[in-house]
Amino acid sequence: MEEKSKGIEVIKLLKQVKNVIGRNLGFRFRKLNLTGTQSMLIGILVHSKKIKISDLSSRLGLSNSTVSGIIDRLESRGLVERIRSQEDRRVVYVCVSDMFMKEAQQHFIQIDREFETMMNKATPEELDTIINGLNTLKTILSRQSDKLD
Repeated sequence: MEEKSKGIEVIKLLKQVKNVIGRNLGFRFRKLNLTGTQSMLIGILVHSKKIKISDLSSRLGLSNSTVSGIIDRLESRGLVERIRSQEDRRVVYVCVSDMFMKEAQQHFIQIDREFETMMNKATPEELDTIINGLNTLKTILSRQSDKLD
């Protein structure tokens, strides 16, 4: 297989993996009436408690304006809150609202368990291969990102 088609094969496989994970866990997000991106954002907030919008954008790989729009929609539903820093009023943090935190935590605990169950079907050697392969892919993609900076 030539280099170009191997690169395309990597992208196809990543998309297929994403789709399989989405099918297996997607119903959990639908129960919360959240899109995939909204779910990832809420998941980060559940684990981080409170985070700056710029850090959230970086973790999601999205622009600040895109994340701000997502936060606007979640905030209008009462799921998240913006909090201004007392030390620097220009800094805005986001957190899951108290009203939604317990429900979100329960859903993400269940999602973590289900994903762990899926991964437990792999042998330790298979998991090592996956981890090594993904780390290699991350390193390769980071080289390209470094050239763009």
